[in-house]
Amino acid sequence: MNTITQSVLSTNPVMVPIGIWSPDAYDPTSDELQFAFPPSTYPPTSPVTWYAGFWLTFPGPVYWAACNVGSANGGAGLAIGKYQGAIKITDNPAVPVLYPFLLVITP
Repeated sequence: MNTITQSVLSTNPVMVPIGIWSPDAYDPTSDELQFAFPPSTYPPTSPVTWYAGFWLTFPGPVYWAACNVGSANGGAGLAIGKYQGAIKITDNPAVPVLYPFLLVITP
């Protein structure tokens, strides 16, 4: 699992690679993309608040999902702490929720 570290003072896109291996060369960039950041706890907690994400358009089979994290410009404002990054991709009929990274917000 990847760990992403960011200062609480920054607003930056958090970018996560999403691999798509499909015989029909499926492109997910038209699917709705959302991010959530539940606190990293044991036992894990389910996401409550979802933030709009966006796709960075590089050719696949690896696509980049991104979400602005930080309090400026409408980003996901998070306090100092550790969060389990969740990504929800709304397709039809599948709606996978992935937990591909840990986000650490530092002072």
